[in-house]
Amino acid sequence: MIEKMPSQVGWTTLAIGAALVAKPDLLDLDPTAVRLIGLSDLVLVPGLLKGEPRWPWMIARASANLAVAAYLHPRPLSKVMLALTVVDGGTGLALRQAARA
Repeated sequence: MIEKMPSQVGWTTLAIGAALVAKPDLLDLDPTAVRLIGLSDLVLVPGLLKGEPRWPWMIARASANLAVAAYLHPRPLSKVMLALTVVDGGTGLALRQAARA
């Protein structure tokens, strides 16, 4: 199951990143910042979908989530991004551990 997470995250990241770049007014935030968040998502997609190993891409995704959470603080969406940071980071660490076993 854990091995499939990067692909699932990659497809979700692709959809969200593309939406944020194309329609930055989806969020009540600075449109330039929203586009940059979307672009940061899109940069990660190739590694999440096809990278080998994929664990570094999950760690990078967790790091990006943390940066977005800091930007969004204290909005409620920041808590969602923090939760995703934990999930993505945990997945990356589990994948790394599995690769070493």
